[in-house]
Amino acid sequence: MHGTWNGTDIGELGRRLQRAHGEVWLQQVKGDPYADLLRGHAEDPRPAQERIRALGPLWRSATGAWVTADHAVAGELLGGTWPHRPLTDDEAHVPVHDAGLGGDAAPYERLHGQVREAVTPAAVEAVCERVVGGLAADFDLVTDLAEVVPVHLLAAALGPAGADRRELSRACAAAGVVLDGLLCPQPLDTTRRAVAAVARLRELLATPGTATGTGPGDAADASARQEAALLLATAGVRTAARLITGAVLAVTDHPGEWARLADDPGHAALVVDEVLRHDSPVQIHPAVALADAALAGQRVAEGERVVVLVAAANRDPEVFDQSDRFVTGRPAEALVPGLHHRVTVPFARAQAEAVLRALVAAGPRPRRSGGHLRSRRSPVTRHLLGCPLTTG
Repeated sequence: MHGTWNGTDIGELGRRLQRAHGEVWLQQVKGDPYADLLRGHAEDPRPAQERIRALGPLWRSATGAWVTADHAVAGELLGGTWPHRPLTDDEAHVPVHDAGLGGDAAPYERLHGQVREAVTPAAVEAVCERVVGGLAADFDLVTDLAEVVPVHLLAAALGPAGADRRELSRACAAAGVVLDGLLCPQPLDTTRRAVAAVARLRELLATPGTATGTGPGDAADASARQEAALLLATAGVRTAARLITGAVLAVTDHPGEWARLADDPGHAALVVDEVLRHDSPVQIHPAVALADAALAGQRVAEGERVVVLVAAANRDPEVFDQSDRFVTGRPAEALVPGLHHRVTVPFARAQAEAVLRALVAAGPRPRRSGGHLRSRRSPVTRHLLGCPLTTG
């Protein structure tokens, strides 16, 4: 093999990925529940999550990571009161910074403003209505709807049209593994395609003036717009697809929620709130301690990894009654997945709500017409590859 990634020979990258995968496999065989989650093979991760919860508010896995399923500890970490940083390229299995996933809070606040300006409510509604209106009576929830809407919205608001839009769709699909690749080593070919896709996305989403603005402020604004677009294309598209999928299945599997939505389109917001809690589109959030610090009675050293099981924390029975049940109207206490949620979650939830409203307006409630297929090695997003539905 030839070429490099992040200064690393591709052959060495393959060996590194194999070693990391082997180490996780070995710890899983030895009974480590966090390693079991990281492999991403289980259809239902809740048994492993509950084993971790039973081990205490903060438990150290044999993988070296501190892991929590506790709502209070997760809130302390993700709420910004505990000193931590995102993973770096050397600590993850994907190009973290190239994909727009690194950095501190300030750039994300700036990017959030850029996204609000570009992705307007009117644009979201128009895209969702157009995609839903084009569905056949038999359609695939993932490939015909959930993965189509965010790419079309991204292209309409920030990116190219025509043939380049098709290329944008392919690049977003290939780059979609970056969230899972933070923690779960992907196959070498998948990783190489993701690296190439991220590079191509930078070209497709380049904003005029990024490099040649008329002044420092213009160049900075253009650069921020490109970073916002890149973050949405990598983490945002996959997050939106997962949230759309979860929201549609919520009203598909719970007819009462569909009836409430038909009576009141505003109910879509409550459905999406509960999907964010009940089936988080980003299930695991990793961070690294910036300094020696105490957390949940444990001494965490600088440089050690601390992992929040977002999905498990959102089902903490100490906080949520009947935590495994899907119940709309709960207090808005759901956790959010780290720094980039300021950009990706508003982007995703606007689409999920608009898709629900468009489906209700379009006709009868969809129902499952076959079993779903889930991607392996996707412990962070639990990505669905396909889920057939019908309105016939």
